[in-house]
Amino acid sequence: MEKPTVKIDDWSVVDNVVSPVYRELEPGRRLFGTILGHADLPNGIIYTSAIVRVDRVRGLVETRNSVYQLGQVSDSYARWDWERWAARTA
Repeated sequence: MEKPTVKIDDWSVVDNVVSPVYRELEPGRRLFGTILGHADLPNGIIYTSAIVRVDRVRGLVETRNSVYQLGQVSDSYARWDWERWAARTA
């Protein structure tokens, strides 16, 4: 069975919803964001199951049940990621 693909906007990567500390986009983490048009879920905010695969070139993130097309990243996550990158290159 093919997994449904849905776009996720205003996304970030976290470990869990209770303590939404930002993490690097990699397997084992979870996406948090807003979806539209999922076949089985209502439109709105989602906290995904654990990431199993990341295709950075195509902007796709696969979880156990779905594939997410990465749309607009959340501003705060983008800032966190940039600051982390800048600190490593300084």
